[in-house]
Amino acid sequence: MHYNIQLSDLKKLDFDTFFKNTVINEQDIDFYSPPGTQHYKLLSYFSTLYDNVNIIDIGTHLGHSALSLSYNKNNTIYTFDIMDKVRPNIKNIPNIKFMNDNLFDEDTFIKWKDIILNSPFIFLDVDPHNGFMEIDFYNLLKKYNYNGFVICDDIWYFKEMRDNFWYKICDIDHKYDLTYLGHWSGTGIISFNKDITFEKPDVSNWTLVTAYFDLTKYHDASDEIRARDKTYYHSHSISTLSLPYNMVIYCDNESIDMIKGIRPKYLENKTKYIITDLNNFNCVSGNSKTVFESSQTLINGGSHNFEYYRHKIIQNRINKPYHFDNRNTASYYLFCMSRYLMLIDTINNNYFNSTHFAWINFCIERMGFKNLIHLEEALAVNRDKFSTCYIDYIPPELVFNTEEYFKWGRCGMCSGFFTGNKEYMYKVCNLIINKFSQYVEEGYGHADEQLYSPVYFENPDLFEHYYGDYQQMITNYKYIYDAPEAPIRNFIRNSFNNMNYDKCIEACDFLFNSWALDKCELNDMNTFAYYYLNCKKKLKVKC
Repeated sequence: MHYNIQLSDLKKLDFDTFFKNTVINEQDIDFYSPPGTQHYKLLSYFSTLYDNVNIIDIGTHLGHSALSLSYNKNNTIYTFDIMDKVRPNIKNIPNIKFMNDNLFDEDTFIKWKDIILNSPFIFLDVDPHNGFMEIDFYNLLKKYNYNGFVICDDIWYFKEMRDNFWYKICDIDHKYDLTYLGHWSGTGIISFNKDITFEKPDVSNWTLVTAYFDLTKYHDASDEIRARDKTYYHSHSISTLSLPYNMVIYCDNESIDMIKGIRPKYLENKTKYIITDLNNFNCVSGNSKTVFESSQTLINGGSHNFEYYRHKIIQNRINKPYHFDNRNTASYYLFCMSRYLMLIDTINNNYFNSTHFAWINFCIERMGFKNLIHLEEALAVNRDKFSTCYIDYIPPELVFNTEEYFKWGRCGMCSGFFTGNKEYMYKVCNLIINKFSQYVEEGYGHADEQLYSPVYFENPDLFEHYYGDYQQMITNYKYIYDAPEAPIRNFIRNSFNNMNYDKCIEACDFLFNSWALDKCELNDMNTFAYYYLNCKKKLKVKC
């Protein structure tokens, strides 16, 4: 059986009428929250798909999940918890049976085995959300050949839930993310039956590229660089390295064992490791074109390697000092530049025969769990052009005033996550590399993100933008879901004031469409309307 659940299916459920005499406490207000905020309507919907069955609810807490599952009165809900916190008004529901038992104990599980194994689905939501009980229960279900599916709560919000449970489920073809219809903290489904499937986008045409090089070993390492050692990156790389997509991982020899220890074994056939060193990346100049090649093709030599550029950047910063973060050492800048070399190398070799490519930061989870939720949605868009989050509009008059532009290291676009098909990604990566070489030779050198604006203004047709801040570098890829005030403040206002009305209205349309589809809330509608309407007047667009 295949389920393609739509938001409209959940909206048909009449909670106001059905539960009006049950949920009356102020503490129960979240029960009525829409799908994507709370999972209660999703649970009720699942109850309508079956008749005359027993449904298991693990983690009763206040009783809300059991209540929502009781929507179909033809079913019986067995809800389990080791503490009794259930609201009195919920305890009287006739088709809910409240059990004070610990199903994570195998002897207790066996006591209830027949009812558990005959339940078409199970809802799992237990404290303390550290993933250990969840993975134990999953293994019990496998051991006793459960044949239904499990709905899991909080799979994204809690790092321990991600690391200790969700990423350890190796049957990637039969686990599904339904957060957009469930709980904001993450709603996942694991099917134990090959014939029970749910809608899932096909993103097999993508290759993701990431990398880790130990920058503490280079002579220009600052205190800020040394503060983030391998232990730091080990902890924060688990989400990136657990992504169930085709992935090329570049690293130095000292880090390969750490990385292989994190990347799940079940993803071996989706993984290519490239062992190299930053100093092995080379730049060969000829005519007016600069071509970078990795150690895979120029390991035995080549002029203008990263060691050359490291010394050049350090000297540039002495000759033309400017304000920058002490973490942005010359080696850190070169690591950021290696992204584009690695993408070109990956495209040339195309290990997974992909049509589309993405760079994703090794520690992407530091930008917030919402980016993890929306990654699959972002890839499913299959955007061809070089696509990155446009954070702050910097006008071309400033960008091409090189001396002024480099005084403060102004960066308008985000390089932590960007996408493109083979053609566009290859072109833009080469252009960014060429721009890097040009500026370094002119005596400048700050960060790869500062190269985006000059490349964009010279080649606007190669780019397709979305809008947000660093914490939304993936979240806002398809729609603006989060922090809509940031693009209004940093991009829409600045592009309007600098009279780039085409980009201003593009960003306004992107935000307006997101708001109109209930993807975000606009708390400052007056400010947004001012720029949107005046921009349309400037362009003589009908309002």
